Amino acid sequence: MIRILGARLSASLVAVTIILLGVHSVVAQDDDRTPRIGVVDLQRILQKSVAAEKVRVEIESRQTQYRQDIGARENALREQQQELERQRTILSPEAFTERELEFTKAVEALQREVGVRNRQLEESLAYGMQRVQVETLKIIARIADELALGLVLDKSQLLLMATDLEFSEQALEQLNAEVTSVPTTPPVE
Repeated sequence: MIRILGARLSASLVAVTIILLGVHSVVAQDDDRTPRIGVVDLQRILQKSVAAEKVRVEIESRQTQYRQDIGARENALREQQQELERQRTILSPEAFTERELEFTKAVEALQREVGVRNRQLEESLAYGMQRVQVETLKIIARIADELALGLVLDKSQLLLMATDLEFSEQALEQLNAEVTSVPTTPPVE
């Protein structure tokens, strides 16, 4: 799901950038109606950026901590289930049914919490990567303006291109110099 949303967001942000750069270039150009073209490998920039790596490391760390916490609680539930089975012959059928129901509720509550935590991790990862992508697009737009480019395309959308059109490395260097980390927690609305 995150990859699908990321792909849609990526395509949308690139399209908006292209449109904005295109409008800027049409206004800025006098006699020459052929726009200058630049190419970036947005996926590579996002994979190699320092900020994106920090987002991934932070989410993995939180995920490991959650797994440890959940694992401990699952072990406690297993012990509770074993104890319940030992008490089956001792307890009256009504008392056993009541304790079994309590156990089932505890298992369901843990399952719900796991679902909530997984969604929180997914949302944090998506938010952090979105923030990196927004900063990346700002830098790409700035470089495109400096180079007087009228059109910037994502390399993944091209079949063939001249290598001198690409400025991914320049964008990555500026991104790593200017944006070393981003928040992974969305602001509270």
